[in-house]
Amino acid sequence: MHRPLFRRAAAAALLGLATWQAGAAAPPPVEAYARLPQLESPTLSPDGQAFAAIMNRGDEALVVTRNIDGSEALRAAMKTDNREQRFAWLRWVNPQRLVVSLHFAGKRHGVETTETRLVAVDRDGSHVKTLAQPTAFANASAYAQIQDRVVDWLPEDGHHILLQSPVDGTDNSPAVYRVNVDTGARELVHGRRHGVRQWMTDGTHRVRLGVRQEGARIEVLVSDPAGESWRTAWSYGLFDSHSVEPLGFGADVNQLFVLANHEGRRALFEVDLRDPALSRRLVLASPRGDVSGSLVRAALTQQPVGVRGGAEGDAAASYWDPQAQALVRAIDAAVPGRFNRLLQFSSDGSRYLLYSSGNGLPPQFMVGDRGNGSISVLARQYPDLTPGSVARKQAHTVTARDGLQLPAFLTLPEGVPPPQQLPLVLLPHGGPISRDGLDFDPLASFLASRGYAVLQVNFRGSAGLGFERVNAGLKRWGLEMQDDLTDALQWAVQRGTADPARVCIVGASYGGYAALMGGARTPDLYRCVVSLAGVSDLIALSTYRAHYVNGADVFEQQVGSAWGDRQQLKDTSPRRLAANFKVPVLLLHGSDDRAVPFEQSVEMADALKSAGKDVRLVGLEGGDHGLSFQRHRLQFFRELEDFLAANIGPASARSGP
Repeated sequence: MHRPLFRRAAAAALLGLATWQAGAAAPPPVEAYARLPQLESPTLSPDGQAFAAIMNRGDEALVVTRNIDGSEALRAAMKTDNREQRFAWLRWVNPQRLVVSLHFAGKRHGVETTETRLVAVDRDGSHVKTLAQPTAFANASAYAQIQDRVVDWLPEDGHHILLQSPVDGTDNSPAVYRVNVDTGARELVHGRRHGVRQWMTDGTHRVRLGVRQEGARIEVLVSDPAGESWRTAWSYGLFDSHSVEPLGFGADVNQLFVLANHEGRRALFEVDLRDPALSRRLVLASPRGDVSGSLVRAALTQQPVGVRGGAEGDAAASYWDPQAQALVRAIDAAVPGRFNRLLQFSSDGSRYLLYSSGNGLPPQFMVGDRGNGSISVLARQYPDLTPGSVARKQAHTVTARDGLQLPAFLTLPEGVPPPQQLPLVLLPHGGPISRDGLDFDPLASFLASRGYAVLQVNFRGSAGLGFERVNAGLKRWGLEMQDDLTDALQWAVQRGTADPARVCIVGASYGGYAALMGGARTPDLYRCVVSLAGVSDLIALSTYRAHYVNGADVFEQQVGSAWGDRQQLKDTSPRRLAANFKVPVLLLHGSDDRAVPFEQSVEMADALKSAGKDVRLVGLEGGDHGLSFQRHRLQFFRELEDFLAANIGPASARSGP
């Protein structure tokens, strides 16, 4: 499951943690929101009898296992200090053995990279085996950066997986290998094809589909059931409305499920690969926005029955199979008022893993038993936060200056009747092809607990509302995308929610860029600016991205050309507009950030200092792009709390150490 910034998992129910009680005089301490979760990425064993998860303990992380019925103590199988490497995800291969993904910062020929590897381990911590490319392969290490992409888990086997991996140093296009998770031995099952970055198998575990990307052009290749007679099924540009994204095969070897355009939004279709015209049969569409997410499969047949996602209290809208719809409706009835997402079934379908969260409701993992109809809490993501201690979001629609309707979400401190002029934090999301929603958000909740109104808006270029909305943000960084944020802020001022004299703009990644552009382009609107891992110079970023496969072409499509659009990129680079700033700026950035280089914040700080502006740079030593380490996450929350208090004034002082 994808984990966005500031969203992780924890387990009070299992670990017996004390929780803050609703109605207490003081809000929860900063650690309640900022701590790394105690458990994340839980996974059910194939027999449904046990679970495994990543457990965060201070700056350490452990791979832990435990029986579902609690008949044994939590047991650690692996451990890392999170300094050189961190656990990214894990999954059972059989009831005794796990595969764990490791991520770490690296450098290849002077280019900074994120390296990934797979390790197999027994649930008791024994028999650790690295599943990386053997060093005997000539020059393999030259293109061995990504080595954790499993193509097929071979669930009937239990001792092998199909893994994408480099062949040698002549081409970074991966081949597919059958890897023994007990010994590490591998055999080639499908050779590489130049430019193909992703392979997919059908229900017989034969490689049948490849996605080739060269520059900003994508080509989907498919074969016949024998794995021969390869042909191009679809070809399109990166942001084309006629793009086709394959999700997976059905039980029939010629049945392929894809996401494609339907009335301007992404919808799910079924395609019969025997049909020369590749006609599409509509399976699932939503009037609210794009269909997205991975396929959910029936446990016994492995036939797709839905996609992971769904609206609050209406998970059934993401399913088309009647039995699956009945199950998720029963779950919504048993756990009402939440976003309930099925994550995984045991191999016989008797048990399932559920992720459940909501508006003002901190997330939790649950396990369901279809035999007796029970659902029990397995782990709580934020054990020190109870539903009564978390502010709820309000959904609104803001009209931009050109008439575009923008979904917006307002979080107000508990007990404050609107309208009331409050200090406000404008919180643009990262991506920028991402989105905010009504679901629980620890950062917005934290800020509201400190007395601030929090405004989030899905500006043009955000995801989820169709192709036209995404494409409206192409090459519009710092322009109309920024205007949308300004218009949303003015809406909050005009309705009496925000005190115009006490507004700060805060963001991470693209949101950090937007925060800096707010300080540069509309300096009179804000009293402070906070950027976490934000972009400050678009031309320098284009040079950095050019070091990566397809990076330059994608950047040119999304942001602009360093040569053809050079003047626009200069005019929308905050570092080059440092003289415009009028308010204090706080910059935070990880030194090992592989998405936005640390230098982007260093050079922004230097430019502001040279212009005589008030700026503070906090370097997070060894930090990555997503605040993955406990010390960095807590430091960010504390720095932010103090900075906001000093510049726009809180409704309550900081609680806790």
